[in-house]
Amino acid sequence: MATTAGPAVSDVERTRRLQTYAACALLIVLAAVLGPLAGMMTESGHGFAILAVMGLAVPVLFWKVPPSPVILCVISATMIERFPDPGADAFTSKIPLFRSLQDTIGLSGASFTPYELLLIVALVVWLARGVADRRIRLRASPLGVAVMALLGITIAMELFGMARGAVFNISLWEVRPFLYIALTYLLASQLISKRAAIEAILWGIVIGTGVKGLEGTERVFTVVMPAATRPDSILEHDESVFFSVFAILTLLLWIYGKRGWLRRVATLLLPFVLTADFGNNRRAAWVMLPAMLVAVAVVAYVRMPERRKVIVWVVGVLLAVSSAYVLAYRNSTALEAEPAHAIWSQFQPDPRDANSNLYRQLENANLALDIKGAVFTGTGFGVPIAHPIPIFDASNLDPLINFIPHNTVLYVWLRLGTLGAIAFWCMAGAAIVAACRLARYPDRDFGVLGTLALTAVMAWLVEGWLDQGITSFRIATLIGCLLGAVAAAHRMAAREAEEAAAAEQPVQVRVVKYQVPRGERREPAAAARNG
Repeated sequence: MATTAGPAVSDVERTRRLQTYAACALLIVLAAVLGPLAGMMTESGHGFAILAVMGLAVPVLFWKVPPSPVILCVISATMIERFPDPGADAFTSKIPLFRSLQDTIGLSGASFTPYELLLIVALVVWLARGVADRRIRLRASPLGVAVMALLGITIAMELFGMARGAVFNISLWEVRPFLYIALTYLLASQLISKRAAIEAILWGIVIGTGVKGLEGTERVFTVVMPAATRPDSILEHDESVFFSVFAILTLLLWIYGKRGWLRRVATLLLPFVLTADFGNNRRAAWVMLPAMLVAVAVVAYVRMPERRKVIVWVVGVLLAVSSAYVLAYRNSTALEAEPAHAIWSQFQPDPRDANSNLYRQLENANLALDIKGAVFTGTGFGVPIAHPIPIFDASNLDPLINFIPHNTVLYVWLRLGTLGAIAFWCMAGAAIVAACRLARYPDRDFGVLGTLALTAVMAWLVEGWLDQGITSFRIATLIGCLLGAVAAAHRMAAREAEEAAAAEQPVQVRVVKYQVPRGERREPAAAARNG
């Protein structure tokens, strides 16, 4: 009988030593980072030292639950604002997760943010766990290569901008979204290995965006409706993307027949999210959402051939109803007319929207001239953008408007040069291809994730063209997590296919004839007598 030998004692001991070394290294790094930080906060009289001590529990969570950093990033991105909000109901904006420690607690020279500390801890825990378990494997894929190529060009253009006299703090602000995409993609693609983690990411979107939907709905009834003149907005620009992604996710859960509490909670929160989206008064929201719905219809048409007639009828009816709605409400100022007003303003804007459109047209013309001046090399980050065509100075409204324009798609070309623009669009194209391939899987979970990632990338690009979406910390975090989840889902699908093929493969039994040696042959009767 053949036996399989277990692992050698020396290998077991070596593995235990590696685990001990990794744990010690992790504790040293955490002590080096969080210890001085807590000391400086205590010395300066702030109460953040307690939070720093509580932060020691974060790496334990990251170690015990590997996908937890990705889920935490998704919830943070969809729920916590970048900028402070003076509103009494703005509970989440009081969490300075995306604001530097220098701005929040006056820690001189600390231009990094608590969110970046969170990412560093997650990376260190991942590396330590990988070394301990000997399981660090970076599998190359077109999407992963494109993401890392964009990261490399971003770092090079940061150095190039500094050589040209860039403003360091502003250059860091500009570089961060590209770093966040790469880091969150890396974490998600490596830490997600089970279907439960994918559903947890969807729960993170539902929870984070649902909280903002409740906050926005409360402001609609307490701020927007009582006011004689509607405010320009009640939440940040980023919520347009998150609200649209939430609506698409809820629709996908119904289309693909994914039952359970996730669909129930998302459906329950959807009216609040849509109400907040109506009240937020962002035209970009009603440009991206129809485009995302068209993408969902195309994917469903390809993925579900048995329902194609139903899909065609539904799309036709929706087009007819939405066209009538836009024509009926195009000149209305009521809250329910916001989508119609936003769509109609693309063709016949009112005076307010016309001024906004004119500013963006002049801004794009300036960007085109600036790109021609540095079409190959780019300008690098942190360098003020020239304005050959005179334009209104909006720096009192947005201090970074002379560094980060509204059209961040053209901004990518300006900052990164032609090579960087090619890398950016290669990443976007690879993301769309990977999401579409995943959406075509017959598996329901993979179909939801692939279609959601496809529409999220579309929303990111639309928001980037209209309103600084490419450079948003929060949107970049969500996009990185979704793309990393898509890469991990492809790996899971391949592994499950291999396991299914192995399970279906018939077992081949080979019969080996055994020949008794001549000296041991006996007669049957003699053999029976001798036992």
